[in-house]
Formats: sequence, structure tokens, C-alpha cells
Amino acid sequence: MAQTIDAILAFFTDNGMVVELLVSTLLFTWWLERRGMFWWRALAGAAVMLVESTLWHGCVPENFWTVTAQNIIVFALLIAWIGGCWKVSIRQALFYFVMSGAMQHLVYRGARLLSVGLHHFWPDGAWIDTYAYSFVQVPLYCLAYAVFARPMAKKDISMVGGRSVFAMMVGMMLCVSVFTNMFNFLASPTSGAAAFTVFGLFDFVTCVFMLELAIELVSKQRAHAEGEVLRQLLRQQKQQMESTKETIDLINVKTHDLKKQIVQLGPAISQEQAGELQQLVEIYDSSVRTGNETLDVLLASKSLLCEQRGISFDRMVDGKLLDFMKPADIYSLVGNALDNAMEAVSALPDDAEKYIAVRICESKGMAMIRVENPFAGELAFSDGLPVTTKGDVQYHGFGTRSIRMIARQYHGYMSISARDGIFRLTVILPLR
Repeated sequence: MAQTIDAILAFFTDNGMVVELLVSTLLFTWWLERRGMFWWRALAGAAVMLVESTLWHGCVPENFWTVTAQNIIVFALLIAWIGGCWKVSIRQALFYFVMSGAMQHLVYRGARLLSVGLHHFWPDGAWIDTYAYSFVQVPLYCLAYAVFARPMAKKDISMVGGRSVFAMMVGMMLCVSVFTNMFNFLASPTSGAAAFTVFGLFDFVTCVFMLELAIELVSKQRAHAEGEVLRQLLRQQKQQMESTKETIDLINVKTHDLKKQIVQLGPAISQEQAGELQQLVEIYDSSVRTGNETLDVLLASKSLLCEQRGISFDRMVDGKLLDFMKPADIYSLVGNALDNAMEAVSALPDDAEKYIAVRICESKGMAMIRVENPFAGELAFSDGLPVTTKGDVQYHGFGTRSIRMIARQYHGYMSISARDGIFRLTVILPLR
């Protein structure tokens, strides 16, 4: 029994780094899409790393250069393991390798520092470096997962640049492999626990900063990519506004001409026929007067679409309140709100009440924009915004983000409520 325990301890002494790296990697990658025959790939890759580590420790003498070379080989095998088990690109595999390596070293260094602390109370406690070290790693891994790995779950890292990943990888390898091995082999035996503790704390804090930097990098890269999408969306909507204005102007001109022709026909047609013609013309009479030309064009085009889809379009709009805004911002803010409302109402059953109510008025010295519409089903919210019901969350759901961005640009705010089957989007802007 004692021999078995000694053999197990010897195995983990030689291969503990590989086991810890595998555990750290799984904490970061458990949610990723897996490749076919995942478990076979995962077990085979883990076995290759363990066999390589066992053979290396049994055949290669240990010094600074051989340990550093062994670390590099294990790192390369780990990157291949990540790429072979999960559907990720090489750049993404490198990123998860950096995160996993930093976490493994963080836990390793934390456990070693705690072991040094225990030696102060039990100077001759040989059990500290065997049993205590292993047990201490469990709560450290739980804490590291909660702080560093869990915030990365379900996060898209495809926007993280390759240059950033490469710089992080080089930094992690220097800290984890080169500098640590250099200290272990070149430090003076007389330096004692004090020097080890100082270096260990420095190493520990470096890993914390590296993991935090990676998390911040993902957030900033995603925010930058989303901002670029929003800017492109605004450019497209500006072009759409110009095109819509030309179309509405043409419709208004033709409608005016038709009205004159109906009057000129006079007694040539019956009153019933004249009424039918007048009713048809009224459908395409897109003249809207709100006091703001951009709103006139936008509401006229949306009114035609609502008429076509059988949606009641109720509006009470004082467009002069938004004269301080850029036309493209007005078109994007109100247009996105109306597009979302029309999409929700169009999804209602045929026998449901279909309407969109738009209010732009002054309230307590502020300009209030409110769009209200019924909706079906349940809405989930994230960061104050409704989660898109479309499959591709990466390229949908930018409408409400664009509205909020424009509201903040004018020092206002946006709020959304969805209760009792009624969706209300409200934007409050300070008047200038």
C-alpha cells in the first residue's frame, strides 16, 4: 500500500504540471463546440502529454535548459490538444493556451506560497509538500475559475488580434518557463524562504495581471468590433434616408397630380368612382408635417409599410423638439425603434390587435421619444437590452444598441419595458 502511494506521488511529482495544465484548459474550454469523437481525441491527447512527460523525466537529466525545453514541448502539445479537441482557430487555441498556462502557474504558485507558510508552523512537515500542496490546489482552482474562467464563458474571442495573443503568449512563457526555472536553478541555497516568498509573490501577481489583461482585451476588442458595426449601420441608414426622401418626394408629387386629375375629371365619372379613386390616392398620400423634415420622410415611409401590413400607425409627434439632432441620428434612432416594433407586430397572429404608437413630446424640459407596440412570447434581457430572438447573435440585436448609443451621444438615456404583452421603448434627451 505504501509503495502504491509512493508511486502515485512520484508520478504526480514528475507530471503534476501536465495534469494541472489539462485541468486549467478544461476550465476555459468546457463550453466550446467540440470536434467529432471528442472524448477519444481528449483522452489520446492527454495520454500523449503524460507519456512524453514521464519518458522525459526518466531519460533526460534535469537542469535549467532541459526543464525549459520540456516546458516548451508540453506547451506545444497543449496547443495541439486544444486545436484537435475543439472547433477553434490556431489563434483561438493560442489564446486559450495562454489563459490556461497563466491559471496553472497562478494556482501552482499560490499553493507553493501557502506551503511555505505552513512550513513556518511545521518546519519538519514533509507532508506539506505532498498532501497539503495537492489539497490546497482544489480551492485555489475553484477561486481562479470564479474570478478568471467563468467571466470568459460564452465570450466570442474571434475579434482578439493575433498580435495581442502572440505578445501575451511570449510574456506568459517567459514568466512561467524561463524566469521561474532560472530562479529555481540559479538561486543561492542560502537565499532561503524569504527570497522564495518575494519571488513567488511577484510571480503570482504577474499571473493575476496577465489574466485580467486577457479578459480586458477580449472586452475591448468586442466593444471595438461592435462599435465598428454600429458606425457602418449608421452610414447605411444615412444613405437609406437620402434614398427614402427622394422616393417620398416623388410619391407626393404623383399623388398631388392624381388629385388634380380626379377633380378635372368632374362629371365624367360617378361620385362612387371618384370616391374610390380618392380613397386609393389617400393611401399613397405620404405628406406628413411634424416640423422636422427628417421625421416627415421617415414617418411617411413607415406609414406606407404599416398600411401594407395591416398595422395601425398612431403618431403624435412634435418634430421641432429634435431640431438639435443630426438628421442621420434622428433617422437611425426613430427608424430602428419603428423597425423593431414593426417586426414584433408582424409576428403577431392574424386576429391580434396590431398597432404602433409613436409619441415625441416635451416632458419636464426634456424631449421624450416613445414607441409602443404589442408583442407575443417572452423577452429576455441582457445589460438592459432585449436579447435578439434571431439565431446569429453576433450580427443581430444592433438596433437597440444603436438607439442607446445615439441617446448617450446626446447626453440622454434609453429605457425599455416589456410587461403584459406591451413593449415600450423610451428615449429621454435634454433639450438644447
